[in-house]
Amino acid sequence: MRAVLKTVRMETRLYLRGFFGPFFSLLFPVILLFLFGSIYGNEPAELFGGRGTMDVSVPAYLGMVIAVGGIMTLPLGLIEYQASRAYKRFDATPFGKVNLVFAQVFVYFVACVFSSLVLVTAGKVFYGIRIDGEWFVIVPAFLLSLACIFSLGFLITALFKNTKLAQLVSYLLYFLMLFTSGATMPAELFPDNIRAFTKILPLTHAVTVLKAAFLGESMNGTGGSIALLAIVTLVCAAAGVLLYRRRRWA
Repeated sequence: MRAVLKTVRMETRLYLRGFFGPFFSLLFPVILLFLFGSIYGNEPAELFGGRGTMDVSVPAYLGMVIAVGGIMTLPLGLIEYQASRAYKRFDATPFGKVNLVFAQVFVYFVACVFSSLVLVTAGKVFYGIRIDGEWFVIVPAFLLSLACIFSLGFLITALFKNTKLAQLVSYLLYFLMLFTSGATMPAELFPDNIRAFTKILPLTHAVTVLKAAFLGESMNGTGGSIALLAIVTLVCAAAGVLLYRRRRWA
């Protein structure tokens, strides 16, 4: 346990020294909050059922935070360690590569949670966003969404041994989901054909569940999205673990 804690501290320092993770998970969502907040404000709008733009945007921005951690930061971090053969060296020690992977995932998980708290707090303080949902509903919805997207990113690193190919897939999937899932622009503004396409993307369902949880809507209407997130989590995590165990790290 002492070795794991030391590794977590080391990975935390490496994460904070980087640019991509801290900027896009912590600063970028807050920048968007202030940018769109200064344009639209948070006055009740008929388009959003009497709620303000920021009321529905902040839960969606949480999907962006999760996507940064799960589709970009996590895969790129794991891929970098694969390319440097760090896992092979750690596997030759009693510590093992499993503990190293755990430390990485834990750091990215905590970073997502912290960034989400900062975003929600900023929305509450500066725009007075309404949170009508109960926290015992919001927290499980957030954790399920996070687990789904993280497992998808984990599977990407397990599927592709080629570093550049894995990076390309991560970038393409991230930007595709970021701009079509409703995580940056409200899905209510999309035409019907685009909204139909986005239903195949896990992040779309994560945003749907998060918005329903924050707005205090009945979760019965999001049962399909919850089921899809759970299935994707189990399938991607199981497939990723299986592929990692079979991989030769030479």
